[in-house]
Amino acid sequence: MKRKNIVLSFILLASAILSGCSKEGEDLSLKGIALSKSALTLKPGASETLTVTFFPENAANKRIVWSSGDTDIASVSSEGTVTAVKPGTATIVAASEENGETASCSVTVTLSDPVMKAGAVEGVWTKYSVINVTGHISVPEGKTLTIEEGVEVIVSTEGQDANDTKIEFIVSGKLYCYGTEDAPVRFTVPADRRKPENFFARLWGGVIGSATCSEIVFDNVLIEYTGAVTTRTSPSVTAGLFKPAGGEGMVAFNTNNPSGKYVIVNSTFRYTGEDAIYVQGGNCIFANNLFYAVGEAGGEAINVKAGCKVDAARNLMYSPNTNGFKLSNSGADGGARFQAQINAYNNTIVNAGWRRDPNKPKGGSVWAESGCLVNVYNNLIVNSMFAAKAPNFGIDATDGPDLNSRIDYNYYASGNAQSAIPQHVANGTVSAFDGFKPGVDDAVYGAHDVSGNAAGDKNPLFVNFPFMDNPVLSYTYNELWDFHLQAGSPALNGAKTDFAPYFAVSGVTVNGREYKSPAPAAYFGAFGTR
Repeated sequence: MKRKNIVLSFILLASAILSGCSKEGEDLSLKGIALSKSALTLKPGASETLTVTFFPENAANKRIVWSSGDTDIASVSSEGTVTAVKPGTATIVAASEENGETASCSVTVTLSDPVMKAGAVEGVWTKYSVINVTGHISVPEGKTLTIEEGVEVIVSTEGQDANDTKIEFIVSGKLYCYGTEDAPVRFTVPADRRKPENFFARLWGGVIGSATCSEIVFDNVLIEYTGAVTTRTSPSVTAGLFKPAGGEGMVAFNTNNPSGKYVIVNSTFRYTGEDAIYVQGGNCIFANNLFYAVGEAGGEAINVKAGCKVDAARNLMYSPNTNGFKLSNSGADGGARFQAQINAYNNTIVNAGWRRDPNKPKGGSVWAESGCLVNVYNNLIVNSMFAAKAPNFGIDATDGPDLNSRIDYNYYASGNAQSAIPQHVANGTVSAFDGFKPGVDDAVYGAHDVSGNAAGDKNPLFVNFPFMDNPVLSYTYNELWDFHLQAGSPALNGAKTDFAPYFAVSGVTVNGREYKSPAPAAYFGAFGTR
């Protein structure tokens, strides 16, 4: 009996082995493959694994090579796990190692589901999210909010109370906005409000760093439609950041902590009712930014007060209402805040000053006053209303900047375009050349400045910009313009390089990342040749 069981077991084992083997002469080469899905829809960060069906099922070689047509949209692992990266469409391909037979799956990555936010916030707003801000936002002291690339922050334009108070974004803790060139973080308003008649409509307040805000980073951020007028019930007013009665126009970005660290790079500010950047404290780097359509009836691209140490370089400022830079030591509070110290160098400032109330022709490119310590070098100032100005410079440091300030090595060029505004005609400043000529009140002329002898002289030869006839009052920015300099441009040489920006070596470290100010360039303006 025992012998019969052994024989039976052997027969069964042999049968099992034979059943797993191919028939003699059977072709086990791969004839084709198919994927478990031909299309996928995922949100950023989500994953799904594709499986492969082989024909024949018992093909000898089942090794597959996976690839993505666009790894920026969706990636795929060696096991067929697809991970969504950012919105868009990519094709995932599975290819047989044996004979190149392929199967594909189309992957569509969509924006994350919109979420509603109001009140105190912290944590992370993840990549490619849509954040609908329905009420005032605050990042509390001791808390951090990080906003990742591709996030769209859509701020409601509805009034928040009986005073029609517009939404404000107040940071008492830390705020880090990390966009990319292709996927910036965007602070904006609902799509139906984004139109020319609302460019200066002051639809929301802006981002405000309070007296306890220690760090903010804007890296590849777009911020627009700011400048709401405060009311008695505005959070910024009740927090003591603006006048108690309200009535002040807010700025796109504001700080109030002299001990803070603030970095704004590679970002765009546009359609602001007031200033774009207005800082009242902190170590700051502002570099490689674009400003245009800044200010309704007044307003600067960058406005610096006491308690600040600032490097501002490689910025392009098109049509700021009053100045590219307003630099002042006001707000020193009898020495409670340290002296405003600013290096403003290698910036390109175009069409500044023309949109300010013509009865108050203050500024027009750079304005330095009230005891600030400044180095204003290497700026390319084009078609702006006036040259750099500093009232009573060298005579009275109460009105003008610190006597150790330097305003020199700047390049002034004017095309033929003129203003027909009666007050401009009465003031004798119908063209930029009129405002660049010697004898203009408060203008500062450095020994190494470059300036033409007539309109059209010293053309800087931009790669693509209508220097000669661009309307001086225009604030419409053309994305096709290119403010790099052509080979042979007279603005390519003669700038000052032997000075040290505050943060070019030591840098400013924010959230564990060190940011350094650009080194001074030997050319004038924000851009050299391509």
